[in-house]
Amino acid sequence: MFRLETRRRIGALRCLLLSCLVLAGSCDRSSGGDSAPAEETPPATFGALGTRVLVVERSSGSLAVYDYARRELAPERIEGLADLSHATMTFSPDLRWGFLATRGGKLHRIDLHALKVDGEVATSSNSIDNAVSHDGRTIAVAEYVPGGVSIVDVATLEVRKRHEATFQRDGQTLTSRVTGMVDVPGNRFACVLIEGQEIWILDASKPEAPITLRVPSGEGMPYDAMITPDGRYYVVGKLNSAQVAVLDLARPEAGVREVLLEDAEMFRKRNTPAKLPHMASWAVANEHVFVPLVGEERLAVLDRRTFGYVGSVPLRGHPVYAVRSPSEREIWVSFSGEEDDSFIDVIDAETLATTQTIEVGRRVYHFDFTPRGSHVLATANADDRLVLIDASTYEVVDVETLRSPSGIFGPWRAFRLGL
Repeated sequence: MFRLETRRRIGALRCLLLSCLVLAGSCDRSSGGDSAPAEETPPATFGALGTRVLVVERSSGSLAVYDYARRELAPERIEGLADLSHATMTFSPDLRWGFLATRGGKLHRIDLHALKVDGEVATSSNSIDNAVSHDGRTIAVAEYVPGGVSIVDVATLEVRKRHEATFQRDGQTLTSRVTGMVDVPGNRFACVLIEGQEIWILDASKPEAPITLRVPSGEGMPYDAMITPDGRYYVVGKLNSAQVAVLDLARPEAGVREVLLEDAEMFRKRNTPAKLPHMASWAVANEHVFVPLVGEERLAVLDRRTFGYVGSVPLRGHPVYAVRSPSEREIWVSFSGEEDDSFIDVIDAETLATTQTIEVGRRVYHFDFTPRGSHVLATANADDRLVLIDASTYEVVDVETLRSPSGIFGPWRAFRLGL
């Protein structure tokens, strides 16, 4: 009995001592003692990171911030970003930063928590694309002037390396513009030289991201490129050509294969090539690739694996963007031309029939689905409008006034290949 009581008392003393130690540690931390300081809580800011989007305002060189869950604009903009025509934005995997490449050649780092510019670096006189490596340590910027690729450290914004895009022709060393910069599985980058007609694969696991493979892109001058959502194929569009070059990224050493984007008999009869929009406007859904053909009132439909021509979808006008819903059941299409550029048409991905027409506003410049496909965000540039559409009812549920809005960039782009 005595031993049992003694053990109980010892146990109680141990609990009391442990409580005192915990309390002392807590007091020490709160009073600024020698223990490691707790991480600082990010300052309170507008909306929530997961439902905020950054929208380019071309006329003012600024980014507007919109929270689609609250259906509200932030009271302040991110200002002083200069020339934002064709500006592109990517995100770090941890969603700490966004990176905005501008036509003026500057790369701006945006603090996604504080919603302000957190640094910038001039990489060229004219930039076109950028991509963040899968390990989140490196940014690659594709440049028009002077042609090349700049490799930038994410943390310091130091330019680690500049790969000059030079090539030989008729005994002369010439410089090429570079476009189509994307991230590639295996912590790599891919891009294409326009005048040089060559695809580069770069190894982002090394500090200077060396060029590990150079693949001729075939006949014709490239103008843009894309990667399929599964990361398997890198597709290069050609100027004044109905053909594209397809590189299998699982076997890049095998080189490209040329693919005709329409029925061969139709191509021979017309004897003029289909003009293609920027490759980012292609939609890949289920077993098909949907390609807007500029100057024609239709989408070309290709087989997703072979890129063989399957057929086409007739449209109300000349298509610009084709965007798949996350469910891959629908393709939403925007148009050019005054009679049609206010509308987005919804195409059933299985029946290939137009099922809905939504009036958004004049000159739809860009649109994108929210991650789960519940809503679509669209900009109507000529009407200075940002529009939120319910993707299940096809109704416009919110409209905000912006200054010449164009590109829409949501943080979910951090988790998609090639964006």
